[in-house]
Amino acid sequence: MDELVGKTIRRVRRVHYVDPSGEPDTGSGFIELSADDGFVALFDSGADGESIRVEAREWVDPFTEPLTEENREFVRRHGKWTVFDRSAAAGYAQVVGNTVVAVHLTHAGEKVVGLDIVLDRCFVSLEVRADELRVLISVL
Repeated sequence: MDELVGKTIRRVRRVHYVDPSGEPDTGSGFIELSADDGFVALFDSGADGESIRVEAREWVDPFTEPLTEENREFVRRHGKWTVFDRSAAAGYAQVVGNTVVAVHLTHAGEKVVGLDIVLDRCFVSLEVRADELRVLISVL
């Protein structure tokens, strides 16, 4: 994650599970940080349910229109993951415009289970708990 150091964050998006009634579970989900130079970092819980997965790409919705009837029925019954731009939302707005100073990893054995992104005026802490990525933003 050294690629983030020195980059200024311009957009914060969260990917939350939206249930069939349309209610998003905002307590967990992917987080995507986009930098001013076009670099994007996508963070989520790993397949093992314990580690953090990091990819250098934007999140892509696998259920974009046009949907097949089978996929439409699946979404109607089970809901789906949906991306939300949180750049101006409370908490996330402090991240936008800040430059990444450092990234600190927390290991459990060989797994990265936590990540702190230190910015100019705040920091973003990521942690996997029970297969879910939890995000905490704190102002310095």
